[in-house]
Amino acid sequence: MQPRVTAILVARNGAKHLERTLKALSLQTRKPDIVITVDCGSSDATAKMLADFGPTQFIAADADLNFGQAITAAVRVTTPPTHDRELLWLLAQDSAPDPTALEVLVDALEIAPSVAVAGPKVMEWIAGEYIHNFGESMTPFGATVTLVESELDQGQHDGLSDVLAVSAGGMLVRHQVWEQLGGFDPALPTVDDSLDFCVRVRLAGYRVSVVPAARVASAGDGVAGPNQSSRGRLRRRRVRAERSAQLHRRLVYAPAGVLALHWLTLLPLAFIRSIGQLLRKEPGAIVGEFSAAFGAAFNGLRVSSARRMFTKTRTLGWDAISTLRVPSAEVRRRQSLKREASLFGLHGERAEIRFFSGGGAWTMLAAASLGIVMMVPLLGANTLIGGGLLPLSPSLPELWASVGYGWRDLGLGFVGAADPFAAVLAVLGSIAFWSPSFAFVLVYALAFPLAAVGAWMAATRLTDRGSLRALAAALWVLAPSFLAALADGRPAAILVHLLLPWLFFTWFAAARTWSSSASAALLFAAVVACAPSLAPALLVAWLLSVAIAGRRVMRFIGIPLPALALALPLIADQGLRGTWLNLVADPGLPVPSDHAPTLQLLLGLPGGSGWAGVLDRFGVPGLDPQLIVPILLAPIALLALLALLLPGARLAGGAWLVALLGFATALAANQLVLAAIGAEPVRVWSGAGLSLYWLGLVGALLIGLRALRRFAPAPGVVAALALAVVVLPLLGSLHLGTAAVREGTGRTQPAFVAAEAQIDDRVGTLHLVPQADGGLLATIERGVGATLNQQSTRGSTDQTLSAREKALAELAGNLASRSGLDTSADLAEFGIRFIVLQPAGADVLAGDTQLRTETALDGNAALAPVGDTEFGRLWQFGETDAAGGVSAPARAGGVFGLVTLLIAVAVVGSAVLLSLPIGAGREAVRQANRDAIRRAARANAKPKPKRTRRGKSMVGSDLDADREPPLGTDLEADLAMDRETGVGTGLESSTEDTVEDDHAR
Repeated sequence: MQPRVTAILVARNGAKHLERTLKALSLQTRKPDIVITVDCGSSDATAKMLADFGPTQFIAADADLNFGQAITAAVRVTTPPTHDRELLWLLAQDSAPDPTALEVLVDALEIAPSVAVAGPKVMEWIAGEYIHNFGESMTPFGATVTLVESELDQGQHDGLSDVLAVSAGGMLVRHQVWEQLGGFDPALPTVDDSLDFCVRVRLAGYRVSVVPAARVASAGDGVAGPNQSSRGRLRRRRVRAERSAQLHRRLVYAPAGVLALHWLTLLPLAFIRSIGQLLRKEPGAIVGEFSAAFGAAFNGLRVSSARRMFTKTRTLGWDAISTLRVPSAEVRRRQSLKREASLFGLHGERAEIRFFSGGGAWTMLAAASLGIVMMVPLLGANTLIGGGLLPLSPSLPELWASVGYGWRDLGLGFVGAADPFAAVLAVLGSIAFWSPSFAFVLVYALAFPLAAVGAWMAATRLTDRGSLRALAAALWVLAPSFLAALADGRPAAILVHLLLPWLFFTWFAAARTWSSSASAALLFAAVVACAPSLAPALLVAWLLSVAIAGRRVMRFIGIPLPALALALPLIADQGLRGTWLNLVADPGLPVPSDHAPTLQLLLGLPGGSGWAGVLDRFGVPGLDPQLIVPILLAPIALLALLALLLPGARLAGGAWLVALLGFATALAANQLVLAAIGAEPVRVWSGAGLSLYWLGLVGALLIGLRALRRFAPAPGVVAALALAVVVLPLLGSLHLGTAAVREGTGRTQPAFVAAEAQIDDRVGTLHLVPQADGGLLATIERGVGATLNQQSTRGSTDQTLSAREKALAELAGNLASRSGLDTSADLAEFGIRFIVLQPAGADVLAGDTQLRTETALDGNAALAPVGDTEFGRLWQFGETDAAGGVSAPARAGGVFGLVTLLIAVAVVGSAVLLSLPIGAGREAVRQANRDAIRRAARANAKPKPKRTRRGKSMVGSDLDADREPPLGTDLEADLAMDRETGVGTGLESSTEDTVEDDHAR
């Protein structure tokens, strides 16, 4: 009896591919005996095309049936099979068979009665010489493995025959076997339906074979099998469906004794695999991971039904297919080979950084040499003090305990939020774990080379010329705001200047790679933690990036999240008090600064150039720095403005936008007074905004010089030399003695107090500081003294006085007056053991206050004078016992502190995992290979460029390497090809860029 073939064609909104499939079906050398077409609720011309084809049966389903349901509906209208030579040929709208495909498949089943399922070689739709997939299998743990995919077909796999499974599109199956096994599992609508069916075929005692001579083209529409588009939403849906199918099969195939164990591990495995998804740069798969786990855990009816069917039809043990499984080692080897192939294909499209060959190493060495010369007075220091510098907590547990919401041991102490800057200090102190305070010595020692390397790397995003990159590094190292921060001892501002180039470097590539996006998010958080005043400007830049990101918007959406997670306790703390503006206060130890004229800020100088003091010191008359400095800085301004008139003006406009945002930040900060030190107001320092302003100026200047080509060196050198002259006093501030920073002893308390603190770490010291207005500033320090990581803007910006603070002020007033009042009880209540009267400055009123206070303290019978120390005159209150100190409350943070800490750890930890360049996952490599195939097909479809009489191509012959390619050229052709093929463009794919980024790192 001759075989009888029933072809079942399933379509759903597939008009753009259906025409080719119907034509291929009509051209078969061996015609199907019956053709049944199923339209699954299409809204386009699919139904009309199927009806016009003239099938034996046409089924129009109102519902959106999946492939298995559509096949089941078609089989119902057929007559039951009476012998094993009745065959079903399963096709989808994008399954276009070669003319001989059915004939070869039928012959394969005819000569091998034990074969129940035969599958063709599935080829790419638009690149017919490439294999889409050819045979499927599983790992020992049940993960799906495609034996051959995304390879050029050179007959290298034509010897393959027996396999574990074949894909659904183009499958030829015996009708009796289909009925016996009940068809596809309803719980597997798109993914692994054919794999599961073929496994059951194998375990029922039949064979599954591939037929290399039978070829079927597939576009990956998502009807038979998952949609293979590289678009983010469809890709995430495919990954979720694959994981759901794997978990369902695991529960179905598992022995009854371990079924409960598999069920209990679903959610823990989802959490562990989510970490792996972050490492593989696939954060979009995390939601699908948990969705699949919950779906498998609470889908017991489908699992039990599938287990009953599996047990009913199974006649062989798992050993029967053990040789057809792919070992895990082989899977890893194949993945490694595919990754290397992807990297090799993308290597030629990536611009090289060339750090060593391009002069980056020499630039770093030159900056290091300059830094050594400038930092000679600090060589050999173990700690630094002065300005805003203080020691850090001596141990890492204490350092990290100051992060988050809890007890702030500052002054009288309070429960509140730490600044996000405390987290930055904790990370920085952990680098010098043996002595956390030594971290700032390292920062000062490496400040110049670190700034140079950061600027050099940021310049790689704008130019490939090593000389211009070196110039950018020089201008960034000599930035006045950076040198002023080093001289004034402003650690947060120093870190901002070091981090801003790296933020630009990663932000520039955030649209292409998840690794760069996560790195930008971490750097964004660090910059905002060090300079909250920059948050509005950076948020404006972020909103603009989101607006123009297009399909890559998800990589920008999450950039502010780590910063928000770190600042959440402080936002809540300040918000509840209604002091929202205090959120932009500078973190760390408050440092006073004068109001700067607008012209000075326009020149990038937060506190003057220092030339006036130098000229006065050396007695040089007739020179006015206010006239000379603008003239010397004019070349930088002119070159930056010139960039707006030269090629690359659009990019220069972006750089100028950054500069304007930075300048606006500096102007606003210059007007804000949010804290005070006694009678002295503390402004938000404008230097952080000027660093952003300088970043934009240097970027615009670099773009302008890039357009000048061979004429660029001369004006660039002139601008750098002029800037060096301007900042020369700032460069030599340590040598001239004008810098506030100096070598420290590691203590902020007198040695006598520090020795007592070794016995009682809660011993209190009352510091009295005479003020210029005649007042007296009274503060309490516990133990060895104040540390930088314990400083809090929550405390420094609070201008209200609590009842306890008023009591302390009254105590200080009584101590400073010869009233005869006994203050012993008050000293004991506050746990004060020592009193330090710091020396007054040159102010007359402060001097009078100091003299009066010293006389009163000497006359106080309860106090014993110790003597003069490096911190001032010291007295001891001898009646306070060690237990009299104020103890820190336990678990002061409460539930709020724990919740906010967990949020910060989860968000920041996810960003860290996502930023690690440890390689792309299986899905990323698969998509990279398929996208490369599509690009090759598009390239072959485009017309070749015309040739001039000189034999050179007219396309790209005169393009500068630094110039951006014109829009609307190849993109339109790519979109046209994608509309024809139904796949995403390279602009929508993220996987190839992930692989590229990992290779670049």
